[in-house]
Order: sequence, then structure tokens, then C-alpha cells
Amino acid sequence: MCLNSKIAIATLSLLVGSTISGFSANATLPQQKQPVVTAQVNEVKNNTIIPGKQVGAITRKTKRADLVKLFGASKLKDETTRFFGGEAEFPGTVINLGKDRGLTVLWKDKTRTQVTGVMVYDSQWKTPEGIGVGTTVSQLQQKIGKFKMSGLGWDYGGIPQLEGTKIANYKGQLVLRMSVDEKLAQKYEKESLAISGDGVTLSSSNPSLKRLGVNVRQMIVFFD
Repeated sequence: MCLNSKIAIATLSLLVGSTISGFSANATLPQQKQPVVTAQVNEVKNNTIIPGKQVGAITRKTKRADLVKLFGASKLKDETTRFFGGEAEFPGTVINLGKDRGLTVLWKDKTRTQVTGVMVYDSQWKTPEGIGVGTTVSQLQQKIGKFKMSGLGWDYGGIPQLEGTKIANYKGQLVLRMSVDEKLAQKYEKESLAISGDGVTLSSSNPSLKRLGVNVRQMIVFFD
């Protein structure tokens, strides 16, 4: 593991309040994708996220060949995913279920025979509490109680701290990424800048978060 990857993982661990033990040596937090709701998407039958255990039918034991059976070869694309200027990378398989819909499976190594985690940017998948892509900051507070989160708009921006919430047991197994609604951010540009940046800590009750339409845009699920 290179030094920058170690720093990236240590930074993420500090933000979520726990060591991300499931994260592979060369992996770091994926950049944020903006989900776009489209009329033509592929619906899945098993869409339950259990942090540490499963994302639908995908578990730690899932292999690349299993994804073909689950979703079809035409919907899969293997790639080396690079972040932070290419300083950290890991093997991934993108599952394309429509425009900006689907999942990215993160593998332990290039053999693609053991899943480290899954990046979710599709509202089909939800935790038993009903948390998924599109959950607003107000809805999330109702489900888990008040929480703190990092300032928006940077590599580790918009990450709620789960410690002390009703889903504290997901600590180290689930990372939520939240962001503002782009149109509202342009309308309230000064307010958006005030809640953005490294070193900023926000309370879920901050009225700016609701006014700017902050919601979950991405979920990272790590397996035990």
C-alpha cells in the first residue's frame, strides 16, 4: 500500500469513527456519482442492503462469474478505478442498470473472486431502515437521530458520522455520501459555500442542509 493510500484510508476512518477493516489495501473512497432517475431501468428483486453482509444478492463470496448470472454479461464492465489523481486504485466491476444507475463492485484483488465492498448509486437498494440513495438529510435524521457530518464539496465531503446514532452498529460497514442539489446550490451559492470544505463539521439540524436539498447520493457498503 502506498503512503497516500494509507493516508486516504486513515482519513476516512477518522471521519466515520472506525477503522474500515474491509477496505482493500489499494482502495480508497470512490468519487461521487450523481444518480439520474430514468424511465428505463432494470429493476432487481433482491434490493436489501445489510451492511457488512450483502447488497442484494451480492456478498463477500460473490465472484465475477456470479455477477454474469445475476445481471448478464452485457451489463458488466471491468475497470481499474483510480481516485485522488491516480494515487490510489482498486479493481472494480461496474454493473450498468441504466443511465447513472447501478452498482460498482469493489474486489479484493484482480482475480475478482472476493468482494471487498459495493458502491451503490441507485435508489433501488435500501437498508432495513429504508436508507438509500435519495434519502434527504431530514429523512435520515428521522431514521437515525441527530448526527454530525463532514463539510460538503471535497474528497471526503458529506459523510455522516454514525457513532451515537441508531445505526451505530453499521460503523465501519457503511459510508454514506451526501451532497447538495445542484440547482439549489447555484441559487444559494453563498450558503452552499458556507457548509463546504475540509475542516467543516455540520449538524444534521443545520437549516442550510434542508434548504439546499442535501440528500444521500452514494453509499459504500463494506463486508465483514
